[in-house]
Amino acid sequence: MTSTLIIGATGLLGSELAKASARNGDRLHVLVRPATAGNEERLRPLKELGAEIHVGDLDDYESLVRAAGAVDRVISSVHVDSASEMTLVRALRDAGVSRYVPSAGFGLDFAAAAPGSIPPLDLKRDVFSAIKEADLPYTVIYTNGFFSTWVATLGDLMRFGSAPLPPEEVTLYGEGYVPATFVSEKDIAAVTLRALDDPTAIRSQIRIAQNKITQNEMIDLWRRVSGRSLRIVPQSAAELEAMIVSAPWLGLLRAFWIRGETALETATPEAGVLYPELRFETIESAFVAMAVAEGRGRAKR
Repeated sequence: MTSTLIIGATGLLGSELAKASARNGDRLHVLVRPATAGNEERLRPLKELGAEIHVGDLDDYESLVRAAGAVDRVISSVHVDSASEMTLVRALRDAGVSRYVPSAGFGLDFAAAAPGSIPPLDLKRDVFSAIKEADLPYTVIYTNGFFSTWVATLGDLMRFGSAPLPPEEVTLYGEGYVPATFVSEKDIAAVTLRALDDPTAIRSQIRIAQNKITQNEMIDLWRRVSGRSLRIVPQSAAELEAMIVSAPWLGLLRAFWIRGETALETATPEAGVLYPELRFETIESAFVAMAVAEGRGRAKR
């Protein structure tokens, strides 16, 4: 039986990766920070999956080597930080893991977005370079937009963390006719575990380019499914460019809705083509679930 370590298993994506690993029949291991180790409520779902809990930190090389040394392969779903990620790369190399799926890939395809346009993506490129230099047997999964952040906000990432979601007011970027692609966290996990079981995916990159849709189409679909009306706030490409000067991370909005970089065809193989047996959740089905949940919430109030 193959053993898999999930780093970041209490997060939105990490929890789906843990469930997918357990369904796959893996011996599931998870790495949690000391602060999380004492939180039984957060650990309970992982223990119910049969996970073996390792306590450590991305800045603690010894704890990383101990956890990675107990497993065959490692998946990281934590936010990329240069120093911590380099420590993790060194630990995985020294532990001799047979496969590594880095969090550096969970986002845009490096081949689609221009270097220098999105600082967080440039950091991911640096991490990927370090992984290759360390000669780790990696598999990179490019996901483009997550349902939980992009679809739930109707493409307006600035609304993430607000309530309600989907929001009642949405910023429309540009003319709203540029397509982008999106995928649920559950489907990201399914692709990841499928790729881990694929020996041809070692030292390769895979992109998920499902659910191609424009922001206008996404907004109209939510209106139709939910019956809700929305306030639309237009923002031109020039206005977004001005905001990016002081907040470079907003380059993500430019990549999605102005340049259409998530929908560009690249040489990176697409997951649905590589693994045709996989079925991907649609944005419409996600909206139906959101509308039902919203109705229940209103009924309780």
